[in-house]
Amino acid sequence: MTPHASSAITGLWDVSSGLIGAVIWLLAWISSHLVLICVVVAIGLCVFEAVRTRLADKASRKRIAFRLTPSKTFEPDAEQIWRYAALITRAAASGPWWVPLRSRSTRLRMTADGHLPLDFCVEAPASARHLLATSPYRGVKVTKTAPARSGKKALHTVRAEFVLRGSPDRNLRAVPLDPDPLQPLVDALATVRPDLGDRAELCLDVQRIPVWQLWMRRWQLLAQARSRAVRQAKQDQAATVNVEDSWRAALANLLASEGKRMGTRLSVPPRPRPLDRAKVLGKLQDPAGLMRIQILVRCTSSQKGRAEERLGHIAAGLDVFAGGNRLVHTGQRLGPVRIGPDHRLYRKGFDKRWTTAQIKGHPSWVRADEIAGLLKPPTIHCELPVLPGEVPTYVPGSPEAASLMVQGWHTGPDGQDRLIASPLDETLFSLRVGKSTYGKTEQALCQMVGLAHAGVGGMFVDPHGDAMRAAARYLAHEPIMKRLWFLDLTGRLGEQGPMGTWNPLSLERGQRPDEVVRAVTDAIAGTLGWNDATHPRALTVLTKSVEALVSVNAAAVGAGTPEMQATLFQIRTLLTDATWRGQVIGVLDGKAADWWRSIFPTFPPDAVAPVTNPLERLYASPVTRALLGSATSTFDFREAMDTGKLVWICPSASGPTDRLLLSLLFADFFRAGLSRRDLEEQHRRPFHAFVDELISIDSSSSSVIAQISEELRKFGLRLHAMTQLLQRVTSATRESLMQNASAISSTAGSVDAVSIVAKEWGGTVDPVEIADLPRFHHYLTLTARGRRVGPLLIRGPQLGELYESLAQPGKERELRAAADANLAARPQGELCTAAEGHDQVVTAFLKLRKRPVRAAAAREPVPAASESVDSASEPDAEPDEHELPPTQTDA
Repeated sequence: MTPHASSAITGLWDVSSGLIGAVIWLLAWISSHLVLICVVVAIGLCVFEAVRTRLADKASRKRIAFRLTPSKTFEPDAEQIWRYAALITRAAASGPWWVPLRSRSTRLRMTADGHLPLDFCVEAPASARHLLATSPYRGVKVTKTAPARSGKKALHTVRAEFVLRGSPDRNLRAVPLDPDPLQPLVDALATVRPDLGDRAELCLDVQRIPVWQLWMRRWQLLAQARSRAVRQAKQDQAATVNVEDSWRAALANLLASEGKRMGTRLSVPPRPRPLDRAKVLGKLQDPAGLMRIQILVRCTSSQKGRAEERLGHIAAGLDVFAGGNRLVHTGQRLGPVRIGPDHRLYRKGFDKRWTTAQIKGHPSWVRADEIAGLLKPPTIHCELPVLPGEVPTYVPGSPEAASLMVQGWHTGPDGQDRLIASPLDETLFSLRVGKSTYGKTEQALCQMVGLAHAGVGGMFVDPHGDAMRAAARYLAHEPIMKRLWFLDLTGRLGEQGPMGTWNPLSLERGQRPDEVVRAVTDAIAGTLGWNDATHPRALTVLTKSVEALVSVNAAAVGAGTPEMQATLFQIRTLLTDATWRGQVIGVLDGKAADWWRSIFPTFPPDAVAPVTNPLERLYASPVTRALLGSATSTFDFREAMDTGKLVWICPSASGPTDRLLLSLLFADFFRAGLSRRDLEEQHRRPFHAFVDELISIDSSSSSVIAQISEELRKFGLRLHAMTQLLQRVTSATRESLMQNASAISSTAGSVDAVSIVAKEWGGTVDPVEIADLPRFHHYLTLTARGRRVGPLLIRGPQLGELYESLAQPGKERELRAAADANLAARPQGELCTAAEGHDQVVTAFLKLRKRPVRAAAAREPVPAASESVDSASEPDAEPDEHELPPTQTDA
């Protein structure tokens, strides 16, 4: 060995000896100062944990919340749920770099407090505002809200934490989205009662899994799998050796022939089978969609035992996810005591996690598709119960009943029947469909009686005439008797039957002349099917005749003699009596008089027949002659609206004459509603009109029903229509009612008849199911607190079960007498006699006039209805009904 190599070896030995000595000295120092080192390390860990806890709490205080409100047609697919899962895991990871992992979470909070079936909110760090302000869910409204607070302490509170139990590589059950996986939870929380302080909340905290934790978990699973494989191989080898060494193997080898004897096998080490990595890792093989979750539940109540019941229902609702893994309630039960999150030892930690949404404890790892049902609000496939906080309860006779409209009996989630109602200020228009005798009219009568006792005005159009007999005993109260008007147009009482009067052309109550002209002309023309293209001449003659008589009435009212006003029946005299017409022309102003002097004489004699024929039919009926033949009106829609009167109208609706009368009535109703524009909005008293047998009413009143539902809401008018076959209603009326209805209901009927309503409800109720409803049962949608509720299955109310305490048997005659007195009704025969001689009364007034009086003197000029003169200069497109071919060219 050279001297240089020897010195190198010596130096290396000295260095090694020094290192060994240093290590020995360090170990000796550590052993002698072990207590000090443990104290320093413990202090360091405590300081580190305190700093980390302080940073986590600071980050948890800066969180933001959004409420997700789904539409009734919300139906997400798996891709939308997957994208939202990616969104909330990204939101959980947002925030400053110094935020500890435990605070990097997104919370999905599902709350039931008795006001909503399931309130779905998402909470995340404030830095995730831009991520959560929108949602990949179509049909979900995202609104910012305040993060939930702990609130006041309840008398009884139970807490629970649900963790994933099972092998980390296995999955929960693949729960389909139809029916909604949230349905068990919704059903469990449906019996929450706010009056008892009930509240149930489920919080699902979501967190992204760090890569190093995923690697560690994978390594652990692979190591365990290899260990099991080696152990299984050793067990297989030992089993083989035991078989070869057994006495059975030795005996078989001894008895075998020389060539078939088995020799002694060489001993080789066991060789485990190759591992299937995908099978071993399971859901951990692919990190996409993998997240860590924490499920916390808290139920409170002011009544003992109810919180525990809610918790049990929630636990049962989470059982639907049980498959290869399951969600279980943490804690151990030792006899009557359960050591868990609700125990005093763990309560403080649970409450902190509940408040801060920090994730600590059991590592529950799932994929997004495993808990897809919990990552979204309730869908169209979830049947949400109707809670008392959503739809008011109607109690007959209570002060609250005055602001409600009763709808029917609904069976709640607790199995109890509740009489539900809609807020009166949100029940603007309604539509009822279904077969006869199945409860539409009875429900409307209950609503009308309720409004009557609440002091609200209304009108009930009853073509059958039976509704008043059914409701009379419940209306026979002194305050209601003073407000009731009853107009029986069926003629069943004969000549001595009392009858009110109504002159559509009268102006003594402040009607505007132009509005009266338009209402009467539109009503007659609409019923007869006239327009400027088909019957221009008849429409012009009618318009000018009404204008002329309204001018006469304006003069009579201005002269203080309203009892000398003309009626509809004077149109016949005006068109057929030249002498009488000349006296009327003397009252008109220059332009109107010129038309009668220069243009009307150019019409052929038979041009007036289409106008006079329907009026002749009205005059031929004693009922309509008595009603329309008086100069002044004891019946006025505007007065009824403004003073809260109860108007009961029983039309005959059996022929063209009755349809024309109904058209005039509804045209005047529409005119009176529009005339309320002169009132301040707060002074327009609500007035509810119930229209039974919409088919007959609509066929006679042209499009006025549609106009009422489209234009009179602002003027306080409410319309409630009933019909058996909605497809027989005119398309304009049907579309307007469906568009503006606050409440829609359907009883049983043919599938075709109820399919229109089922389609309006978006297919949530099958038409076959509606068609097979029992008697007096309805499917109903209503509006409450600005949102549509339903369809709900209800049982229609009955007058006897609601208002039996208000019944006044034996006072029906007194009620009818009071109604007649309110209308200043006179015998029908007397009114007919007066109508027959009214031409002479108007003639006497015309003779008193010494100078022309302009129609503008009443209040405002008649609008340019006279512009239709131009149309009179053209020949009709086709001859009018009942009209002979013209003998000369129209001017």
